[in-house]
Amino acid sequence: MDIRVMTFNIQHGHVHLSNPGRIDLSVMADVIRDADADIIGMNEVRGRGAHPDYTAQTEAMAAMLGYHGFFGRSFYVGGWNPYGNAVLSRWPIVEAKVFRIPDPAAKADAPRFEPRSILRAVIDLPDGGRFAVYASHFGLSHVEAEHAASLAAALTAEESLPFALMGDFNVTPDDPVLAPLDASLNETHSLLTSRGELSHPSHAPADLIDYIYTSKAVTVKDVHVHAVVASDHCPVVADLSF
Repeated sequence: MDIRVMTFNIQHGHVHLSNPGRIDLSVMADVIRDADADIIGMNEVRGRGAHPDYTAQTEAMAAMLGYHGFFGRSFYVGGWNPYGNAVLSRWPIVEAKVFRIPDPAAKADAPRFEPRSILRAVIDLPDGGRFAVYASHFGLSHVEAEHAASLAAALTAEESLPFALMGDFNVTPDDPVLAPLDASLNETHSLLTSRGELSHPSHAPADLIDYIYTSKAVTVKDVHVHAVVASDHCPVVADLSF
């Protein structure tokens, strides 16, 4: 089966470089629609909370697209406002679970620390098969990234379904923290870097920090950075076959 997957950090729905920083989820949904993605892993997503800007963003975007959605909370901002990762899918999501990434032992090693997680979702495909998606947003410090990559490697090593692992990993492709994933999975970033395709910041890309990996059973037919200024990240889109 052929599918198109996308990783997209939506920056809370904030339209990049707008003044003031307005939230417009329809802009983010239009990016997905334009890319014609079947399955999307999203980062920096808000859920319904106490603050009026914390709405059910996943559900709202799913309704705009006619897709299925699942929001996976990483933590509560201010104690009451859910924030984390999400998956949108053209097809039904039949399982979903959030795995907490272990915190650094010493918070001094991660001065901009925030709790992080990996969301696993299982999707019922129209051909009768199933596909697993792992969506994550790695921390900014080296120790946080190490913990995230280690958990991602462990989870995917146990996965029996064809899958994609994707997200904003906050490291560049030459970072050794990615080595375990590069060794065990199909990576797509080497092709992007060979073409000079970068993902952040969207208005003047200087780095590639958004990633799509797949299981060895999946063939990556093509991958590209979807060059658009909506959030502060350009999405990465991959065409897969299995």
